[in-house]
Amino acid sequence: YFDLSEDNIEIKTDFDGKEIIIFGLLQDDHDTLLTIKGPSSKMRIQKKERYFGVWINNKQITYSKIPTLFFLSSSSKIDEILPNSIQINNDLNFDKILKNKTFDQNFIFENDQKNWNENFVRIKKKQLFYKEFEMKMFKNKLFQTSIFFPPNIVPGVYYVDIYYIKHKTIMNKDQKRIIIKKTGIGSDIFEFAKNRSATYGVFVIIFSVLSGLIAATLFRRV
Repeated sequence: YFDLSEDNIEIKTDFDGKEIIIFGLLQDDHDTLLTIKGPSSKMRIQKKERYFGVWINNKQITYSKIPTLFFLSSSSKIDEILPNSIQINNDLNFDKILKNKTFDQNFIFENDQKNWNENFVRIKKKQLFYKEFEMKMFKNKLFQTSIFFPPNIVPGVYYVDIYYIKHKTIMNKDQKRIIIKKTGIGSDIFEFAKNRSATYGVFVIIFSVLSGLIAATLFRRV
């Protein structure tokens, strides 16, 4: 059994992040592993190179079906309680999340694919989208973890999975969801831009032109 202090997060104009507490029961002689992931999408990492004195994004890799956010919390170090094969097959470690994942690149690797993967994870950690949180345990009966969602979190469905592990094997698993959504005028603009991207683009261009004309008129009068 486990539960969440909240399973809905509303992103308003003054949203500065949100902390959620996850708590539950421990099982005797089992380790506990908690992951939060979502939403999956294509993600890109680029490398700048200098040509004729100008720095440009020349090399890039696009990974497929990678979680935009990945939080992890465990009662013991994950490498001590699960073998690499289970970690990779179940996406249970962000340091190995890119193993066996499909990707496209516009260049030929020069024995540096591992460096590209490590840099991708490093960037996600720096942005606080990939992070490990402490799991607190009370009298070997209960656990609690405080998770902080950053202000620039992507709206969508986030899956909270808990695993009970024994003898380096997943013995049991349970799952809950957290819904993160925009509300207010920001939500209306977001949905309009997503569902009517062409119209939104035209509107942005017209608004920019009108803003420029108004500013030019005001400066001339001054």
